[in-house]
Amino acid sequence: MKFTRNTGSLARFAMEYILGGALVCISAPVGNSQQFQDVSSTQLVNLAGYTEAARFADLDLDGDLDLLFANGGDIGNQSSRVLTNQGGAQGGTMGFYLDSTATSIPGLVTQSSRDVQAMDIDNDGDLDLCFSNHSTISNQSNTWFVNQGGAQGGTAGVFVMDMSRYTNIAGTGSSVPSAQKITSGAFAGGFIDWSAQCDFADVDLDGDMDLLQTSYGATFSGNVMSRLFLNGSGGPIGYFKEYNPSGAVSANPNLASGSAAGWAEGTQSNNTLDTLGISHDITNTALDADFSDLDGDFDNDMQMSSRDTQNRMYQNRFFENGGSTGSGSQRLYRDLTNTWMTSSAGLPQSGFNYDAEPHDVDQDGDVDTYFLNYTGLYQDRIGINDGTGKQTTWIVVPNSTNDDQEIDWHDLDHDGDIDPFVSAAGGVNRYYQNLLVENGGFALSEVSPAPVASLHSLAADVGDIDNDGDVDIVFAEDKDFDEVLLLNTLNSPDPIAPTITNIQQLANGTPSSTPRRIVARAFDNINLEYFKNASASLNFSVNGDAHSVAAQYAGGNLFRAMIPGYWCGSITYSLAIADRVGNAGVSPSKSFTVSNAGFTTFGAETPGCHGPITIGTNSCPTVNNSEFVMSCTGAPPTTIQLCLVTNSQGLGYDEFNIGVAIWAGVAAATEIFVFDAPVDGLGKALVPAIIPNNPALAGSNYYFQFIFADFSCANTFSGSGGGHLTIQP
Repeated sequence: MKFTRNTGSLARFAMEYILGGALVCISAPVGNSQQFQDVSSTQLVNLAGYTEAARFADLDLDGDLDLLFANGGDIGNQSSRVLTNQGGAQGGTMGFYLDSTATSIPGLVTQSSRDVQAMDIDNDGDLDLCFSNHSTISNQSNTWFVNQGGAQGGTAGVFVMDMSRYTNIAGTGSSVPSAQKITSGAFAGGFIDWSAQCDFADVDLDGDMDLLQTSYGATFSGNVMSRLFLNGSGGPIGYFKEYNPSGAVSANPNLASGSAAGWAEGTQSNNTLDTLGISHDITNTALDADFSDLDGDFDNDMQMSSRDTQNRMYQNRFFENGGSTGSGSQRLYRDLTNTWMTSSAGLPQSGFNYDAEPHDVDQDGDVDTYFLNYTGLYQDRIGINDGTGKQTTWIVVPNSTNDDQEIDWHDLDHDGDIDPFVSAAGGVNRYYQNLLVENGGFALSEVSPAPVASLHSLAADVGDIDNDGDVDIVFAEDKDFDEVLLLNTLNSPDPIAPTITNIQQLANGTPSSTPRRIVARAFDNINLEYFKNASASLNFSVNGDAHSVAAQYAGGNLFRAMIPGYWCGSITYSLAIADRVGNAGVSPSKSFTVSNAGFTTFGAETPGCHGPITIGTNSCPTVNNSEFVMSCTGAPPTTIQLCLVTNSQGLGYDEFNIGVAIWAGVAAATEIFVFDAPVDGLGKALVPAIIPNNPALAGSNYYFQFIFADFSCANTFSGSGGGHLTIQP
């Protein structure tokens, strides 16, 4: 993002650069400049514009990455752009782009946009768009554009503006003052704000992506609060209501000191050093925010970059609050800036920290952070996490004296460690090689010469535009310069699988209709946001029988999955993630036990000619059990028999006059179910019987029995003993 700078004293800068902290060990320059070829003039349509952000995303679900540009920024209202990859459904050459804005977003309004995010907000399998806009030149809101594929039933890759995705703006419980709500025009339904970025993560771990909307305030005042919106809060998934537990309303538009409004514990206090939840600072000149699990407890913490005020870090308190967003004085977040940024380089910063990006730079399993322009005016630093969220070691990035705007991550040399590159508006773009694999310890070496030295890059993004397995780069260029597209000529597919460093340990328990949530921490050799292109599954066994359910990206470095609560017995589980290339990584395995409940046997069998008959169930009989199966072994092979289920316990009388003791009583029953029970060649029969999602069924009793007819046997009819089911809640 482009902003006016005060360069300050060169002598002061030199002293801070020399004395400001630990120096990274620098090896000889790495000659990788030929790895990227500038194909902007041949593969990218040139549109110019004041472009502040670029995003790769498969908007039309045809298997290739399209392009988004957020335009306007400081200059004012412009049209952002959608460029469609001409491979896939377009039938052209993969990696070549044409402007499709008019057909992809037919209702696109001109905006003063600083950012655009592509995220599936309604869980329908396609990516929707959120633009971050500012009201410096004309009053406007951030905007929603919903993909018309999936649940909308239209064409994937066509977007319709839908400001109704904000709910309850300026209503009861909203912190937005009524004067800030926009009630007419294209932005109606939103609210006046000064936003440089939005970020998405499942902050309450309920299975949908929530929204953090940053704000830097009018004239970069740093007095307007950033806001947190929960997806599906009190309404359908895909609609966002502000999380503001106190119900307090912000001033107009600034957040007053002492106000309880907002999403963090305590009351507003500028530059607070409190870490006990008594006060927080959620007003700053926030230009960037990122979610990740900083303290290793499996929920999404928050790091917020600020141009003119202190960078801040907030701890997600979901698990500290007992697995909830909090109640009473509890909040979902607590300002822990003074705990997590305690070194001499952590507090205070010198300003101009436009961006910070999390990743595990030293491969120790926790989230470290690269901070742009953090000390010494323009000196970049990397904070090394001690595993608890604290940035205990601060490392100076070599040659980081430029006017840097954004950093991003990719694996430049496919060796498995993560390499940063930097977009610089007041200097040259820079690429670094991480020497962790080569030298056995984290260090950065600048790649020389850099592939592009544009002097006006505001942002970049990485993605494989031609599906050859390596990562290409696009730069967003300011001041009506054309965007830059770099093709990776490595021509070697990425061989590195995601690493799932840890997975939650579930406690032993009892069966339930409520699924059990499992969260895993993961990293890949590319930026964390790229995980939205991954596929993931939770693989588990129940008493040795294999099962699998889909897992979902939860933002940051987290994935989330749910094991149905009706499985009981010994359960072992692990999570697998496959990146866009197909490399698959698997987490460590964990195990837990769910006690058997709701099933007992009673009564004696009526024997036939095939030995003892044993009955059972595959899971516990809970409400909303879509996989419940009754089973028996020892039945006459390759026959079709029946399974009788009633709500009356039989007494073993021969109610059918066939010589079989009946344990699922019929005479007194008010509910009778009869299922075909095909028997395989080994004498095993499986009978699926879905238990509906009806809480009123909890505590109900049912009785079942298998009855067989075998005409090759002297005892033609035989039957199992009885099974007693008590439906669990």
